Amino acid sequence: MPGIGTIPADVIETMTRSFGMTITRALIDADTGVTLETCETRYRPSTRLQHYVQTRDRHCRFPGCTTPAHRCDLDHVTPWPHGPTAATNLQCLCRHHHRTKQAHGWTVTMTPDGACTWTSPTGRDYTTTPGE
Repeated sequence: MPGIGTIPADVIETMTRSFGMTITRALIDADTGVTLETCETRYRPSTRLQHYVQTRDRHCRFPGCTTPAHRCDLDHVTPWPHGPTAATNLQCLCRHHHRTKQAHGWTVTMTPDGACTWTSPTGRDYTTTPGE
């Protein structure tokens, strides 16, 4: 911060909570103007981030499910607060598959481009990509 210097992340986090604020960041490609990444400091994504993830995913990301994204929950792949509320950590899951992920031994990882690799309780891997 000009005139002050670097402000430690934990100080910013305390200040935002004290004042009921949220901080959103966006990483923009300087050449194209395309948003590459957004991230928020709260559990629930903003309407804009939610719309971005729904548009990217188009439907539930569980292998084989075609429930439309607008009828899905947004799921943190790495649970919040250990994982960010960011497009690179959010996926659309229908309520059934959201509960399946949480309770039935399935695990999922996500790459920065949004590809999800699901591992079943028996160890078999399935990969889903955005919009497929």
